[in-house]
Amino acid sequence: MILCQQINEGISGLVLETGKSVLFHSKNKWKSIAKEFLPEDAESIICVPIVRSNEILGILLLSSTKKRAYEKSQLMIVDILCSHFAIAIENARHYEETKAKSERCALTKLYNYRYIEAKLNEEFSRLLNGSRDLLSLIILDIDHFKKVNDTYGHQSGNEILCELADRLTNLIDTAGIASRYGGEEFIVLMPDTSKEDAIGWAELIRQTIANRPFILKQTIDGRSNSTKVYITASIGVAAAPEDADDSLALIRHADRALYVGAKQAGRNRVAEYVK
Repeated sequence: MILCQQINEGISGLVLETGKSVLFHSKNKWKSIAKEFLPEDAESIICVPIVRSNEILGILLLSSTKKRAYEKSQLMIVDILCSHFAIAIENARHYEETKAKSERCALTKLYNYRYIEAKLNEEFSRLLNGSRDLLSLIILDIDHFKKVNDTYGHQSGNEILCELADRLTNLIDTAGIASRYGGEEFIVLMPDTSKEDAIGWAELIRQTIANRPFILKQTIDGRSNSTKVYITASIGVAAAPEDADDSLALIRHADRALYVGAKQAGRNRVAEYVK
């Protein structure tokens, strides 16, 4: 199946331009227009558009080494099969879109709690079967976020959440999986990362939040203004298997480190879980 082809380029380009199927009984009928990679001994060709809701999703091209291998009746059958194929492609697209929406926070576009909990269970299974040796979890909570909302408004609070999500994504990159766990809480899951290394990452996250202002764009009386807002976050770190035997315990212990070791100790700091 050809998923993309320029109009007027080759047999599939002709079908893409006209939206109509073509049938060639021998090579001398199509060799002057063909641009596709085709077997040297190809003779008969059927080329059919895969159409759904008046949109061409792809092109199906079949070839045979025999002359007059295909008849119009077979072309009709392939047309019908392509119609079913188009429905299957559309359903697959809808499934992927729905799946993506169910796994992502609508505001920040980070993974949501449902995804991260499922991923955490998956990673613990790998720990148990020996395919994963280490697993660390970082949980952070923005300090005094209610005050930010009360001072600048909930829309500005949302801007900060989105900007923080971008900073996390850019900083962590492929080292872990960042997610919004709820409200102003975020989680970073770090497979194959020791607790010591995770604490180092957590400190980088803390500095990334605290050392650079968040810029809020506000419109007052028709005038646009930019306001710098400095925020901080408290962060807890726990690791498996040393701190937890299951996924819920890992979250619980990282959360305890966050509130007891960081929040209660003055905020804007990183704390590790201590048994």
